[in-house]
Amino acid sequence: MHIETLPLSGGHIGIERETLRSNADGKLASSRHPEALGNVYTHPNITIDYGEALLEFVSDPHHSPQAAYQQLLQLQQFSAQHLGAERHWPPSMPCRLPDNPEHIDIGYFGESNGGKLRRLYRIGLAYRYGRPMQMIAGVHFNYSPPPALWQALADREGVALSDDWKNVRYMSMLRNIQKHGWLICHLFGASPAVDESFQPAQNLLDRLHRRSLSWRNATTLRMSQLGYQNKVDFSVSFNHLHEYIRDLGTAVLTPAPQYEYFGLKDPAGNYRQISTHILQIANEYYSGARPKQPLKKGELPVIALHNRGIAYIELRLLDSNPYDPAGISLEQIRFLECFMLWCLINPCSPFDNSDYNEANHNRLRTACCGLSPDFQLFREQRQILARDWAAEILQALLPVAENLDHAAGSTDYQDAIARQIAANQGQSLRLPEQVQAELAEQEFLDWGIALQNRHQTALSAPIPANIAAQLQQQSRQSLQAFADIEAQAAQQIAFDDYLAHYFDPLAALFSKN
Repeated sequence: MHIETLPLSGGHIGIERETLRSNADGKLASSRHPEALGNVYTHPNITIDYGEALLEFVSDPHHSPQAAYQQLLQLQQFSAQHLGAERHWPPSMPCRLPDNPEHIDIGYFGESNGGKLRRLYRIGLAYRYGRPMQMIAGVHFNYSPPPALWQALADREGVALSDDWKNVRYMSMLRNIQKHGWLICHLFGASPAVDESFQPAQNLLDRLHRRSLSWRNATTLRMSQLGYQNKVDFSVSFNHLHEYIRDLGTAVLTPAPQYEYFGLKDPAGNYRQISTHILQIANEYYSGARPKQPLKKGELPVIALHNRGIAYIELRLLDSNPYDPAGISLEQIRFLECFMLWCLINPCSPFDNSDYNEANHNRLRTACCGLSPDFQLFREQRQILARDWAAEILQALLPVAENLDHAAGSTDYQDAIARQIAANQGQSLRLPEQVQAELAEQEFLDWGIALQNRHQTALSAPIPANIAAQLQQQSRQSLQAFADIEAQAAQQIAFDDYLAHYFDPLAALFSKN
């Protein structure tokens, strides 16, 4: 395919960044979410993920990497400037956690049925995976291509542009991400070690220093078996959207003996989880990438995909970049835009079981062993040096970068790819190598504290007055919106009834099929 003539620029880029609130000594903050940042249930851009201390910043969709980065940084500047003595924790792996995991506060979203459900989901995660694991932070990269590209691709294939055809190409894109997603860990993994207070690692990792644990050749513990991995074995097809919907919906509706063991409620009658099924909700599926469709009020993700198809792709393989105050660098954003476009414009054949197994093996192995000498992966059941395969992909990304640079009148995209080519060739350190080298010399906690101190200058820089005023207004509006919801909470149906019927639309969809 002649990439140089395709209209690649102008797609939508959105970024979600998670980071813990910590004290200056690197201990997890125990305070509630600051009121100055608005309400976590109703604020569109500043919220929390699992716990009260796990901040999440969500950019709006933007047409340029610069705009996405700028908003993401400004959101975090606004936050940092309202935390008092607390700081943003730069690494993906947690800061010093309490000795008792029960002292990790689960997020509170109010007394409305929707707020109770959001908290209950997190209570269920605590039973299933433990609270410490849920304190691992990361970055999600959301992308949709420009409309003109869809038309150009349809014209080249001689097909009529339709939502169904776009769904087919999006699923092909997802398979490419699965097949080549190990590259993101290879280039940008930045979580090879953790403080000893992270209990899941205590009997699994090696002792790195007196208070630090690691796998010495790891690139990203976050993407390893130690991180976000489902514990019940089930499969989800990425070959067709209807198969993805079928498999994901089935997992939401199918009981799992492991979770039936916990029970739906405790002896006192308090809920322990939303359900005893393989997944409580679709978001519990920890995939490296997901097809996404914005939800209408009260809508289930599977129903949204069924009704309106795929609107964008969420890439979930990226660790927080500990060296950038925003958690991701502008150069990384440009690289990821190239990668996502390359995965879209190059068709990927449907997967069989061996393809899924190979992709999962390569990603997990890169996560735990990617810095091993002469590290090898499997490509179509044959071994290949990871650096050789990476070199092929990086060269294939250059025409995409050249196209984007031509539209922008710069060399920024090519520079981003060239930087990774040089690192892959050993001319400079890849990000995982840099992190490993620094952690070999100091405790994980000391390293994280030094980084958060380093970022204070950037995070304390003044925000443009108009942006600061907008963010303050946004916080006030979110507090009022939450108050309005809470005022109506008592008039809602009982939570037992709400939960009993929550999955009715999904069951109804499956009964039709």
